[in-house]
Amino acid sequence: MSLPVYQRILNELRSRIAEGAWGIGEQMPTEEELMQDFAVSRFTVRAALDGLVADGIIKRYRRRGTFVAARPRGTDARMLTSLDDLVRGSFPTPPIILDAAEARCPARIAGALGLAEEARALRIRVLRRAEGVPYAYSIVHIPAELARKLPTGWQARVQDEPFVSLVAHANALPMHKAIQVAQAVAAPKAIAAMLDTAAGAPLLLLERSFLARDGTAIEHAQVFCRSDRHRQIIAFRSDGRAEEEA
Repeated sequence: MSLPVYQRILNELRSRIAEGAWGIGEQMPTEEELMQDFAVSRFTVRAALDGLVADGIIKRYRRRGTFVAARPRGTDARMLTSLDDLVRGSFPTPPIILDAAEARCPARIAGALGLAEEARALRIRVLRRAEGVPYAYSIVHIPAELARKLPTGWQARVQDEPFVSLVAHANALPMHKAIQVAQAVAAPKAIAAMLDTAAGAPLLLLERSFLARDGTAIEHAQVFCRSDRHRQIIAFRSDGRAEEEA
């Protein structure tokens, strides 16, 4: 599963700005020039620029153009417009697996996965770092029955393919939808230590459940994010504009 076209363009423009292709206050190419440069539609270029605007890297002015406002920060914002984005493009760096073991689910997690109380699941604890600093800590639960079909060497493969994709493919359960609940929480002491922050510091907690078309829960993840190191942007689009995307 590859990154969406607009996300690849966003990443490329971020890299060019970070490398000094355009300095702060300098004007960037027009939409038409970027369309020609990347051979994509205006809608795709605008989606990429919207991500840079939301992260405070560029500013756009009517009739004047687009100007660089700031250098990219260490951990960038992620703009989500589809299920593929959520699966593939949520984080800018690969996972560091801390441990993985089959165990009984906490009651709340079992409920989220549609399992009986004390059902077993594969629990995976994951850390993500950027520029040597941790920014996200995840606790992933996968129903044991599904996890047992994971391919040999799956821990190496998650460097290039998300957990949920590996599980879905191994069990012939195409992903159909995801439910994400976001809330602010105070960092518990153990998680604060993982994220190199103070106990009680504000964190963004993302709770995600991925479901197959038949309603089978493929994965549930709790993702604790440092609010000073990671942001997500969700773009809402009408059905009528979907045809314009490259």
